[in-house]
Amino acid sequence: MAMSESRVVQLLAGQSSTARKVFPHVPIQESWSAHDIQIAALAANATSVAVHAVRRALNEMKDAGIIREPTGGKFQRDAFSQKTVKEIAMPVPAKETVVAIKKPEVQALDALASLSAEVVALSDDISARMKRLAGRIEEVALSVEVEREGNAEALGKLKQLQSLLKSL
Repeated sequence: MAMSESRVVQLLAGQSSTARKVFPHVPIQESWSAHDIQIAALAANATSVAVHAVRRALNEMKDAGIIREPTGGKFQRDAFSQKTVKEIAMPVPAKETVVAIKKPEVQALDALASLSAEVVALSDDISARMKRLAGRIEEVALSVEVEREGNAEALGKLKQLQSLLKSL
């Protein structure tokens, strides 16, 4: 599902500086490896970090849902979805009136938007971590169940051996 441009910008605000520098070099049309993306970023003088840092940034963006990994080790981003705005036909041209309005504190709004993006990114990160932890707990529970079944079979064989030995 394609995200809106504002949503992608909001998610990128919560990412590392390396991820923000690498993001424009992730292709839309095809999938590239981390090494190819690093070479493109180096050629554009966007960043000079090593390929492992680029790979880490790509995985962070993938976990946040900004980009995707269609095949192992190959990354791709989706095109932004454009919201269509319906134009309302106005029968009579509106009269222009100039009213002096005090501008709100832009810095405060920017700070609030940044904090909001950080909270969203943090909640997404915590959610992803909780899902991974739940998966690991489920794997351990399944292995305990398999081990328990193996122990039950061994106990049955042991009791059978004991009854055989008693009969001798």
